[in-house]
Amino acid sequence: MAFKDIVVHQGEDSHADRRLAVGVDLAKRFDARLAAIYVLSYPTVPGFVQTELPSEILEQRYAEIRAAGQARGAAFDAAVAREGVAGEFRVMEGDVTDAVALCGRYSDLLVVAQPDPDYPAVTDSLAEELLLAAGRPILVVPYAGDLSHLGRRVMVAWNGTREATRAVHDAMPMLVQAEEVVVFSVNPEDSDHIAGADISAHLARHGVNATPRHIVAPDMRVGDSMLSAVADNSIDLLVMGGYGHSRLRELAFGGATRAIMQSMTCPVMMSH
Repeated sequence: MAFKDIVVHQGEDSHADRRLAVGVDLAKRFDARLAAIYVLSYPTVPGFVQTELPSEILEQRYAEIRAAGQARGAAFDAAVAREGVAGEFRVMEGDVTDAVALCGRYSDLLVVAQPDPDYPAVTDSLAEELLLAAGRPILVVPYAGDLSHLGRRVMVAWNGTREATRAVHDAMPMLVQAEEVVVFSVNPEDSDHIAGADISAHLARHGVNATPRHIVAPDMRVGDSMLSAVADNSIDLLVMGGYGHSRLRELAFGGATRAIMQSMTCPVMMSH
């Protein structure tokens, strides 16, 4: 059980190197093929503006965009060659979400970025959009923090939903390799049953060292409870289902998916 095809999004943002490092590390760990997707983002220029601009200015900007893609491709080629990883750098045009989602449907995992509020980018919504569009799990890499122990201590956010079940099984290659897996539940409904016990037993039959834990904190937001547990348990990978409610409801009232995406302190693997 392993990841064999991994896709990593590459772009002009300031954290592309962090995602590339994670993608290369996972590809090497699982003997997987790594595909980097770079989408050329040409500026949208209204027709009346184009008539006023010298064609040389637009051509120069297009050349700069293509040069940036070539530079990122050279960095990718050097990284996979250095680590002995099979890889492909793919340059595409069009909508970023559509392009990455299309390639992601032929993969086991997509590696994307957490938005950095200090460096806004046009792809800041990419992780959320791919979660719903790609049909594959996404690994969201935080813009800050240590990534050297990714997957050693894993926490599974468990609430018994379809999304949580999907996330657990999508993450099985990581769970099997982890030193310890904490199955964490927030405000479980059945007080007479150990929350997470059944899924922990299921994981144990797959060779996963899983321990169920829970918290009862009705006055605390679920996302905040999970972030606190991540810190308390020295977790370096969080596994969770994304958008258990409708996206509109999450946007209107807030939810664990959005809270984690905004405030995550370790890589997060999400499935929908």
